[in-house]
Amino acid sequence: MNQTHEPGQHVFLELRARDAWAQRDYRAAREFAGQARGAADANGDENASWNMAFLQLECLKKEGRFEEAASTSEALRAHPLTQRYPDLAARVSTFLADTLIGRGNLEAAMVEARRAVEAAEQATGSPDLRIRAQHALIAALAESDQVDDAWEECLRLAELITPEVNSQTAGKAYWVIGNVAYLRRDTQAGTEYHRRAASHLSPSNDLDLWARFNRASAALRLAGGVVEPETLECIERAELAASIVGGSERDKLELSLTRAHWLLLTGQVDAAVERLKPICEASSLMASQTAAEAYLLLGQALDRLGDPLESLFQLEKSQELFRQSGAPDREAHVGALIDDAVRRSGA
Repeated sequence: MNQTHEPGQHVFLELRARDAWAQRDYRAAREFAGQARGAADANGDENASWNMAFLQLECLKKEGRFEEAASTSEALRAHPLTQRYPDLAARVSTFLADTLIGRGNLEAAMVEARRAVEAAEQATGSPDLRIRAQHALIAALAESDQVDDAWEECLRLAELITPEVNSQTAGKAYWVIGNVAYLRRDTQAGTEYHRRAASHLSPSNDLDLWARFNRASAALRLAGGVVEPETLECIERAELAASIVGGSERDKLELSLTRAHWLLLTGQVDAAVERLKPICEASSLMASQTAAEAYLLLGQALDRLGDPLESLFQLEKSQELFRQSGAPDREAHVGALIDDAVRRSGA
């Protein structure tokens, strides 16, 4: 028997889906969104159906199901509305680019992000959409070690931040510009842009975003060797926010990795190793380039503890993961560390 739906039932189900999303119950949100989508299809409401399909994608990403999110977003790209409207196409491509970064498929992410930017440029009256697409492109370039190209895109992004732009969107834009500044070893610019980001992002508006921003800011400061009280404050704010919102296993691993990096740079090597080992054991839950960072830190820590063979083993894992993700500069950096370790061992 075919399931029937009362007119307007999809509105009730959509409200339940969005309420579950607000409560961070992403599995329930995804299931309600699926029901709402079915009801919308039955009632011929194409717009509501598309919105619920996109919400399902966002839930999959929040659940850490990146591969499924990527394949499903490919299907949504073929939706008649996506084909018809550039703003919807830009949303799908931006989402897919972010998801591909999360999977460590950086080359494909760059292609998709450029597609998102092109679609967003065709959409009228949507500066936030253009900023989000530009953000995805910068992230893909930066993760691929194309830092100079990423900075050029940052300069374009900065021009898009006007007083009319939503405060949270502006905060995210300043965040990504600061990220690239840190990667360019311009710690002064990186710190300035991250301070601007912090002034636009509010924990009362989105505590999960606030946690991720502070973790990312701390991680990039540490990558640039900035071991200062402000860096520790970022870590502690991220840990406090995460203790409230929870988050996926991937989120927890990435936050623990940042704390481990702090421990290593502040000379607490034994504590760093104790934290890094379980992170590396669960590295399959992280993007390949993030897992590579974990193995790199563990290799460096073990070397400091006088365990060169185990250190070399971890560095080789790191190098392979950077190679798989398409991060040639970091792959070469780890290769140099391996060569140095071999020379010191006399092998």
